[in-house]
Amino acid sequence: MKATNPKIKLIKETLITNGSVNVLTLAKDLSVSEVSIRKYLSELEKQQFCIRTHGGAVLVQQVSRANDVLAFDQKKADIAALAASLIPAGARIILDSGTTTAQMLPFLQKIPNLVVMTNSLPVATALTEYSKNATVLMCGGTWDPMSQSFQGQMSEKMIASYNFEMAFVGASGIDLAQGTTTFHELTKLSQVMSTVSEQTIVLAESNKLSKKMPNLELPWANISTLVTDNLINEDAVHQIEQKGVVVRTTSQKEK
Repeated sequence: MKATNPKIKLIKETLITNGSVNVLTLAKDLSVSEVSIRKYLSELEKQQFCIRTHGGAVLVQQVSRANDVLAFDQKKADIAALAASLIPAGARIILDSGTTTAQMLPFLQKIPNLVVMTNSLPVATALTEYSKNATVLMCGGTWDPMSQSFQGQMSEKMIASYNFEMAFVGASGIDLAQGTTTFHELTKLSQVMSTVSEQTIVLAESNKLSKKMPNLELPWANISTLVTDNLINEDAVHQIEQKGVVVRTTSQKEK
């Protein structure tokens, strides 16, 4: 079977555009049998262009990005463990789509009766494995392939209709004078997460202090606690605490 087959070409274009395909939908759209579609997908899988799933396939790049979100990182895991230790049994929490918040997942399985809202597809999927007794809420919205999460007004409206005790959010950068910053222009969702939560806990490595992104995401007034590693300098801790924010470092967990 040649890769120049026009139907295979159309399937590849659909995978690139949507990130995934469905056998039934493709069979209908291309006017061929489901058996033929499965053969085409098998050929593309051999080319390492996609990975077969039940009823369809996903673009390899999409799987790689999802794995990147959940990839283990020791420093982030230490921060995540400390953040998770702040969660009481039965809490209602939000986890955003950041890579550091995703590291919290293994530590949540020990906390009973959690209600967890997230906009991250990899996080929602993994939660069903790590925490069998958690109630998982997934917001819809506009799909952002870069962060593997849902964004936009629909996401904001859904989250705004709930109340939570704690929101756990990451940060691309930290401005000591202003708060957390990001290169992403869609900052509203993090602000909504913070607004509907009694506490907002930011998880960020200390090196984020040297990264000032162009867009302010959360001002210090919206943040209850910063959880970071023990490499943060004392002057930075003092400046942040002066903003009314509690600073927790991984060294505190070791004591």
